[in-house]
Amino acid sequence: MFRILTCISGEHDWRLVLLAGLVCFVASIVAVNIFHRAMASQARTRLIWIAIAGAAIGYGIWATHFIAMLAYEPGVPTGYAIALTALSLAVAMMLTSVGLGFAASETSRWRAPVGGAVIGAGIASMHYLGMWALEVPGHVTWSLDLVAASIVLGMVFGYAALAIAVRHQDRWRSLAAALLLTLAIVSHHFTAMGAVGIIPDPSRVSDALSLSPAFLAVTIAGVALTVLGMSMVGVLADRRLALRTSRFEEIISQLSHARQQVEAQQNELQEQKLRLDTAINNMGEGLCMFDADKRLVVCNDRYARMYRLPPELLMSGTAHGEIIRHRIANGILKGETSDTAATKVLATLNALPANETTSRIDELADGRLICVTRQPMPSGGWVATHRDVTEQVRSEAKITHMAQHDALTDLPNRVLLKERMEQALAATLRGGPSFAVLMLDLDRFKEVNDTLGHPAGDALLQAVAARLRRCVSESTLIARLGGDEFAVIDYVTDPVADAGQLAEQIRRALSEPVDLGDHRVTTTTSIGIAIAPRDGTDSDEILRSADLALYSAKSGARGSFRFFEPELDRQLQARRSLERDMRSALAHGEFELHYQPFIHVVSGETCGFEALLRWNHPERGRVSPADFIPLAEETGLIVPLGEWVLMTACAEAAKWPDDLKIAVNLSPVQFRSPELVPVVMRALANAGIASHRLELEVTETAIIHDSETVFAVLAQLHALGVRIALDDFGTGYSSLSFLQKFPFDKVKIDRSFVSELSGASDESRRIARAVVRFAVSLGKTTTAEGVETREQLDILRADACVEVQGFHFSPPVQGARVAQMIGERAPAEAPRPAIRRAMAGAAF
Repeated sequence: MFRILTCISGEHDWRLVLLAGLVCFVASIVAVNIFHRAMASQARTRLIWIAIAGAAIGYGIWATHFIAMLAYEPGVPTGYAIALTALSLAVAMMLTSVGLGFAASETSRWRAPVGGAVIGAGIASMHYLGMWALEVPGHVTWSLDLVAASIVLGMVFGYAALAIAVRHQDRWRSLAAALLLTLAIVSHHFTAMGAVGIIPDPSRVSDALSLSPAFLAVTIAGVALTVLGMSMVGVLADRRLALRTSRFEEIISQLSHARQQVEAQQNELQEQKLRLDTAINNMGEGLCMFDADKRLVVCNDRYARMYRLPPELLMSGTAHGEIIRHRIANGILKGETSDTAATKVLATLNALPANETTSRIDELADGRLICVTRQPMPSGGWVATHRDVTEQVRSEAKITHMAQHDALTDLPNRVLLKERMEQALAATLRGGPSFAVLMLDLDRFKEVNDTLGHPAGDALLQAVAARLRRCVSESTLIARLGGDEFAVIDYVTDPVADAGQLAEQIRRALSEPVDLGDHRVTTTTSIGIAIAPRDGTDSDEILRSADLALYSAKSGARGSFRFFEPELDRQLQARRSLERDMRSALAHGEFELHYQPFIHVVSGETCGFEALLRWNHPERGRVSPADFIPLAEETGLIVPLGEWVLMTACAEAAKWPDDLKIAVNLSPVQFRSPELVPVVMRALANAGIASHRLELEVTETAIIHDSETVFAVLAQLHALGVRIALDDFGTGYSSLSFLQKFPFDKVKIDRSFVSELSGASDESRRIARAVVRFAVSLGKTTTAEGVETREQLDILRADACVEVQGFHFSPPVQGARVAQMIGERAPAEAPRPAIRRAMAGAAF
């Protein structure tokens, strides 16, 4: 270090040293700026800028060395070989260009160290080639350690300079990079000069330059500064030009991007318009838009086809009035085709509110119905959709018709009937004419439907509907309420006379035979009549009044009509009161069973008893079974009541001898209950009696309502061992067919035939005996009901009837009396027939 300081302070001209440093610093600044410009360039342009940067820094290194060498005063004359001096300049330019080029092109982390090393090598090569060109009268010696130190310093500072220049391009860091590059050159030069030693040798003569070293130094420095200054100006000018070019290119890029965006938006708008046009033209509805001046803005193809508009009326700006006049003049709209009609239509359309959505239905001349919905726009004008609702309206009308009419007869149903009644009643209460409501019910329709089948029943109902239409005027309403129930509403001036005349006309029309193809059926009808508003102030009340009158007519002579009377309502209230009492009677133990014996005709023995239901009301007293049994069947109370009868009768029979039977009547309603068979099984099990002791009596009426179901239940009961008896034999239509379908154990001859056995009419007696003999001939146990005289008994015995039952032997008695009768039997050793005759009573 001391040697270097001694060399700088004692052997150099300070003025030239400072000049060399200045030249070196300027060259470094120029080189760093050119290097940055090269990094911003691409391909060939980068190579040119790297060459310029290498030339600048190489020339700066060479000038610095040459000026510093001219400042060197070793104490002997000095000179320089021109060839080596030129070679040192070329080497400096070439190596520094390589180092800068490597640092600018590579992207690895080694580009700064490698580039710095190459630049350091360039500095060292230039220096030592320049020293080799030195000519002095003596010998030059070297201190190798300082030589190595000089090379290392050049490389280290070169690396540091490139490390900053590669990563940063701002002003201050560019200045720092230039300063480090200056240090790389200066530290190398003066360290290397400290390694030089000159031993004078007068025998050696040098070809020294004849010019003054100071003059040469100033000249080289001036040229260097001029070249470097021009290079710096070129760099700055290029940088400004590049900046402007960059800004211009940025503007061009922005304009290009904006143009692309505009084109993209235009394309998107075009596509959206295409999609919108496609969507509008493929709509199922007609669409049109009119502006605030009532001129066409746009419409779709459907709208044009719907009204057969010519092309000239589809152009934008067409007046709304011209389109409407075209529709009317060409007969597209239903109605007149005159100018007056068009003016009226336009006046109606112009009167529509401008700020409200409106909807209407236009009927076209070809029958189509078009729903036009007009939607106002905020800016004025409107958008209208035209939808073909022909099928929709027809479907809705059909649905409405189906909802209000009977599918079988196409007559109005109960819903439409009540609606029309409300309208008629409102008119009547406002002072209009009275009207009559006739409620009709076909007599014995159920039997026809069950015996001939449902198709025959449907045909009969259709025939009845047709006859009703022929009996009334166009203003009369006929409705089917369901089943075989019909209603007729007609205005009347004289309620009694007019309604009675209409009822009689209907009764006669419906009493005529009806040809059903394979069958010819004769029916009658019962009619109940109510007059409004006399018999009610609302539709429900009037219908109830007519229904009560119908019930009264059916209870009397069938095939008749009857007007509503207040007494019928009182009877209805009494019936409802009886129903309420009956619901609580079972829970309060008001029902009891009486038993009437069966008597064997030949032996005179009691075979069993029939259980008969009785009701002892706490206030009404004894209520007749004819009053409460039908009511129990209508309300469904017969099911729990029948279960109680079975349980009680079987429990009572368990107290009797094993050869006595117990007979129980079954209602048609009980067969519709799925619990009938389980109830019978439970009654037998709870009482502990044999199943053959239980005899269940079923009437033809119970079977005919649903023969398949009834026969299925009877088969299950018969399989249990229970005996089945056909009650009221001879009174129905199908007894023989039922006897063929099911193996009844007993046939009970109806009391109406037994009473005729001792009647006054010979013909009636013969018919009655024929029925008895026929029943006996079936080979089943035959029981005659209602035997009240000895004469009747003798006839039945003569005709071989097996069992008899009636007041001639014993009325129905309570269970306690039956037990007493059994307890009064003769001792066990007495003959058994004598015991049974004693039980039979006074008849024997």
